[in-house]
Amino acid sequence: NNLVSQGNASLTFKRAIENVTGATLSPAASDSGKIYTLNRAGGIQITLPAAAAGLTYEFHVGTTMSGTFGIDAASSADTLQGAIYMGTGGLGNDSDDNAENHGYASPAAADHQYVADADTKGRHLGTRLKYTAITDAIWLVEGFAITDGAIVTPWT
Repeated sequence: NNLVSQGNASLTFKRAIENVTGATLSPAASDSGKIYTLNRAGGIQITLPAAAAGLTYEFHVGTTMSGTFGIDAASSADTLQGAIYMGTGGLGNDSDDNAENHGYASPAAADHQYVADADTKGRHLGTRLKYTAITDAIWLVEGFAITDGAIVTPWT
């Protein structure tokens, strides 16, 4: 109901993108819809606000991290559902196209954290995770994690 139709008019909507270079990030509910590009090799710890149906945040790893990349729900009462695809980046070849280097990872019922503290858990350039609160206690997680080597679940 907020759109006005006029001849020869066009409407463009662009989502806000924020470059993150600090060690921590705590997006507010008012930041819902924002895309964060994460550019700190030492790692970044993100704490989401309390889940409220309809909130959504996207995270893109713009710099491969050697430190821990983590995303925590506001508390253990906000749990995670969904699945992400995990695999090595680049073109498949004999060295990275092994079955243990690709697959899906889903959080368990009580999981509320994404912890990529190793190259096998998804902290490489190109990783993209989207969190959408589907209730006031559940975050739906989707996306893909770029890894190196045999994948290991990042959920806790």
